[in-house]
Amino acid sequence: MLAHFTNDFYANFLPVYLPLLREKFGLSLALVGLLSSIFTTAASFLQLAFGVWADRDHGLRRNFALWGPLVTGAFMSVVGVLPSYGLIVGALLLAALGTAMFHPQATALSGRLLAAQGRRGLAVSLFIGAGMLGFSLGPAVMAGALHRWGLEASAWALLPLIALGLGLRALLRGLPALALGPGPESTPKAGYSASSPSRGGPRAEEGAGDKGLKGLAVLWGLVVLRHAVLLSFMTFLVILLQGRGYGYLAGSFALVGFLLVSAPAGLLGGLLSDRWGRWGVTVWSLRLGFAALLGFLFAQGVISLALLLLGGALLSASNPVIVAHAQELLPRRSSTASALVMGVGWGVGALLIGPVGALGDVWGLERALGLTTFVAFGLTLGLTALGRRLGLARGPGLHRAGTAPTLHAEND
Repeated sequence: MLAHFTNDFYANFLPVYLPLLREKFGLSLALVGLLSSIFTTAASFLQLAFGVWADRDHGLRRNFALWGPLVTGAFMSVVGVLPSYGLIVGALLLAALGTAMFHPQATALSGRLLAAQGRRGLAVSLFIGAGMLGFSLGPAVMAGALHRWGLEASAWALLPLIALGLGLRALLRGLPALALGPGPESTPKAGYSASSPSRGGPRAEEGAGDKGLKGLAVLWGLVVLRHAVLLSFMTFLVILLQGRGYGYLAGSFALVGFLLVSAPAGLLGGLLSDRWGRWGVTVWSLRLGFAALLGFLFAQGVISLALLLLGGALLSASNPVIVAHAQELLPRRSSTASALVMGVGWGVGALLIGPVGALGDVWGLERALGLTTFVAFGLTLGLTALGRRLGLARGPGLHRAGTAPTLHAEND
């Protein structure tokens, strides 16, 4: 959790850099979006390579989990002092390398630690919640520094990395062999039903066949749509709110609020999915989240900001749920499954940020974001219908009468 907080605290400096970099270098919205797309896409696609690598050599998991946040933090901290667009791109690529090293391994480790108790959803939610908290607070701290001292103040963020590195090294030494090793996590505790539709267990090992791969493809598609919208809002929200008359600092703190609600929402989503099933929580959080963000774009004043926060919370609630579901579909390749839905899925979604910015240059940001959200909403309805036909609402395992209840999204 500390490692995830650290990594994402630094990784999300970029959205509050972007309005100031736009002014400094006279960038179009398309070039602003390209910076976000480059960082997120590189960090995301490289996760798959590091995830597969760690699944083959389990001893690397601890090293990647340690060094990833430090690499991310070091290169993200210097972005504000670099003198050219090209050098900024280089620093973002190196920061992305650190993020890619970290996420699949650490997510797989977190999922293993409480899996034997049937609480994988809680474990992944706590881990992702810590990252979301860092992801939310990073822009707040950096925006305050940049507002007071300018872009050059970003380099001071290097100093805390020394203490954080020492703390992470000490904590990661204590990881149990259970989390680092290959294969099934362990035997579930007494009274735990391995056939529960929302939890892992011995029967979940059977979910890696054709159905598991098709189900994983559906989850991956949902992640792409969710993150195309979330990343577009994160990238352009401050600029959009400046266009509505907000100042830089006010817009930055609206962004922080949009991100901050993701931590409790993700934790709640994971807890509910352990009880009611992964699929229903995923479907309803996405449907309602897209609707709330469309409302934000058409509303004004306090109602608009409330819908912004609600939309961010609902979309984020599905994040740990989809990750836990993917790990259960491919239980022997948990790092790879995590990389696919946290990495490659995010990366494909990030490829759309540049086109959204280019569309914003022509039509305006509100119309561009509205079209993106509306299309994602429609495609999500199609994918969730496909997932229902594939049996994702019944969970990754085999089922008997009397197993835990599942929240069936099709019974609406």
